[in-house]
Amino acid sequence: MPDSASPGFFSGCGFFKTNGLPPVQIAQDFFAFAREASASARAAGIASLICDYLHMELTEAEAAEVESILTIMLDDPSPLVRRAIAEGLAREPRAPRHIIHALAAEQSEIAAIVLQHSALFLEAELADLALTAPVGAQMAIARREDVSAPVALALTEMGAPCVLIELARNPHADLAEDVMLRMMERAGSDGRLREALLLRPETPRAVRLCIAEAISLALGDFVKQTGWLAPERGDRVLRDAREKLILSMNAQDAQEEQGGAAGAALSLVRHLRAQGQLTPGLLLRSLVCGDRLMLAAAMADLTKQSLSRVMPLLHDPDSSAYAALYSRSQLPDGLRPVFRTLLEALANQPQTPGDAPQLRLVTLARQAAEPLPEDTRQRLMVLLGRLETEAARAASRHWATRQGTVTDDSSSLPPLSPVFG
Repeated sequence: MPDSASPGFFSGCGFFKTNGLPPVQIAQDFFAFAREASASARAAGIASLICDYLHMELTEAEAAEVESILTIMLDDPSPLVRRAIAEGLAREPRAPRHIIHALAAEQSEIAAIVLQHSALFLEAELADLALTAPVGAQMAIARREDVSAPVALALTEMGAPCVLIELARNPHADLAEDVMLRMMERAGSDGRLREALLLRPETPRAVRLCIAEAISLALGDFVKQTGWLAPERGDRVLRDAREKLILSMNAQDAQEEQGGAAGAALSLVRHLRAQGQLTPGLLLRSLVCGDRLMLAAAMADLTKQSLSRVMPLLHDPDSSAYAALYSRSQLPDGLRPVFRTLLEALANQPQTPGDAPQLRLVTLARQAAEPLPEDTRQRLMVLLGRLETEAARAASRHWATRQGTVTDDSSSLPPLSPVFG
C-alpha cells in the first residue's frame, strides 16, 4: 500500500476553498484514499484534515462532513490513526465533544492525550474517571492544569502511588490539607511522595509533621533492621530528632507568619496532641530553646482557656494564678520548679526561639532539678544531659562560624542526634 496520500485526497481536503469541492466529494476522496493507504499515511491524512478543520473558514456543511469523517475514523484498526485524532483535537476547545469522549475510552496512551489536555470534560466526569479509569488515564488526569479539589480527592482515594506522586508534583492541583494527609496515609512510605509534598508551596504544617513522622518511622525501621543501635536507644535518638524537627518548623513558621504565630502554635499543639506527640519532654525542650509560646499554647489547649489569657501568666511564674494554671493543665509536678525557673529566666532576658537548646537555660534547668526526689531527678537529668550536649555542640559551631574556622554551609547543618547519655 502507498505510504503517502493520493493527490486526489489532498486536493480535496487540503484546499476546500480553492477547489470548491462539495462535502460529499470530500468524504468520497478521503475514504478512497484511506482504503489504499498505510496506517502511517492515514494518520498523516487525518492530521491534515484536522488542520483544515481548525484553521480554515469552513461552511457548516463542510465542518459537519469533516466531523463525520473523524467519527468514522475512530473505528480505524490502527492506533496510529486514533492517536493522530487525539493529538489534533486534544487542546482544541471547539473539538467535537463526542469525539473527545470516545477517545477518553481508548487504550491508555491515546486516552491520556485528551484526558490531560482537553478542556471539554466536566469536573464530575473527571472525578468519575479518576475513580474508575486505569492507571495511565489517572496519571493523565493528575497532570492536568486544572485539577480541582473533588478530582484530586478522587485520585487520592483510588490512584496508585505513582498517581499520587504525579498529583503532588502538579503545581496546578488544588490539594487541600486533608487530601495531602490522605496521600500520606495511603503512600507515605514512598520517599518520592514525601519529597513532592514538601516541595509544594505552602504545604500545611500538619502535612509537614506527618512527613516528619513518616521519615522517622522509616529511619527507625532501617536502624532496627541493620542492628546499629539497640531498639531502646534507637527509639530515643529518633524521638529527639523528631522533636528538634518540630521545634525547627515551629520557629520557621513563627518567623514567616509573624502576627499569626499564636494561631500557628495552637494548631501545632492540637495536631501533636491528637497524634500523641505532645509530651512534657517536648515542652521542656521548647523552653530551653527559648520558646515560651509552645508551652503557653499547650497549657491553653489543656485547660480550655484562650491563649491571650494564658500567655501573661507565663510572664509571672511565681504568681498563684500561674500555679493554678499549671495544676489544672495536669503537667508533671516534677517539672513545675524547672518550668518556673526557665520562665523566670526568659521573662528577665527574652531569647529568640530556635531549634537548638541554649546552654545557659539548660544549666538553669539542671540546677532547678537538683532538689527533686531521686527517681524524678535521675530521669530528668538524663534528658537534660542530652539537651546539654546538643547545646554545647550548637554553641561550639556558632563560635567556630564567628571565628571563620567553618563555613556557613557547615554551620547551617542540623545538629547530630547524640547516641549516648
